[in-house]
Amino acid sequence: MPKTKGYESHANTYDQWFDENPEIYQAEIKAIQSLLPDGKGIEIGAGSGRFTAPLNIDTGIEPAAAMRAIALKRGLNIITGVAESLPIKDNSYDFAIFITSTCFLDNPVIAYQEAARVIKNNGSILIAFLEKNSELGKVYEERKHENPFYCDATFYSYSEIVNYLKQAGFEQFQSVQTVLPESQAKHKTSDILPGHDLGAFIVLKAKKSNKGN
Repeated sequence: MPKTKGYESHANTYDQWFDENPEIYQAEIKAIQSLLPDGKGIEIGAGSGRFTAPLNIDTGIEPAAAMRAIALKRGLNIITGVAESLPIKDNSYDFAIFITSTCFLDNPVIAYQEAARVIKNNGSILIAFLEKNSELGKVYEERKHENPFYCDATFYSYSEIVNYLKQAGFEQFQSVQTVLPESQAKHKTSDILPGHDLGAFIVLKAKKSNKGN
């Protein structure tokens, strides 16, 4: 069952966060863009469309009606559905992307398998997520019961996400990171770096394996 309660009752509060935190929002967009492939994409867990539009993603899947309503007002192509059972035909997209939605999935492996089904051979998947072992990730984990959006979330580490992707048939991993800790004096919070061992916001890209096809 989708974990959408907080997003149904606080959709406008969620959407306003991006206006109130433009530097972090733009850093996240740029981090994703640095690994975003060409072609037709689908965003799974598109929310209010705050990433769907600037990333020029063709289609969004979103289970929360209140979030879909905001996205639809933005003129976006948003479909009702859940990640573990996508209402999409096989081999329909060049890439699939999950942006801070993995932590709300009932079953990440099944969701990623569904993503593999709807993307073409040699297609890509991108997972943007809050790294649970980062400084900020640890704070979110400790305080998530106080947050209407993250109270039901399950945060994951980079290695856990990679493991789920391998089980779903993905390979050739690349990653970038941003939302860097303030304790790192040589970097700004909004800097974008390769890798995954420092920032709170990680973007992980992998290719669909064609083994057995």
